[in-house]
Amino acid sequence: MSQSAAYNDTVTVHYITRTREGGVIEDTTNRKPLVLNLSDPRYTEAFRKSILGMQPGAEKTVIADPEQIFGYRDHNRQIAVPLSGLPSGIQEGDQLTATIQNEEIDAWVIQLSEDEAVLDTNHPLAGETIEYTIQLVSIEPPSPAN
Repeated sequence: MSQSAAYNDTVTVHYITRTREGGVIEDTTNRKPLVLNLSDPRYTEAFRKSILGMQPGAEKTVIADPEQIFGYRDHNRQIAVPLSGLPSGIQEGDQLTATIQNEEIDAWVIQLSEDEAVLDTNHPLAGETIEYTIQLVSIEPPSPAN
């Protein structure tokens, strides 16, 4: 019997991420697969949990609702800032990284006026239901403690 992916394992996966309408967000099929540890919080819990119990060679499709992935859009995460504090030439749709209280935050310029910009710090996929097709390539179990 083949090994199944467990919480502290490092796994190699190919995946395709789609919107519910079928638009492809990301696809590793024709490039280097993703290597991640299933306990790494940098990846969404829903994505990591969907790999648990899979065996190498297995493939599955998982639907994740907004609360399982990037949350819902929160209008309180949109802030108006003086245009003078932003790089010159900034345009709507540009992405910025700001440091607020020693934490790096990504923000997207969603509106510009003569003297201010409205920045949105929601994840770009907030409010979206996401579909993952995951293929487990390999599993590397955690090293035993010495």
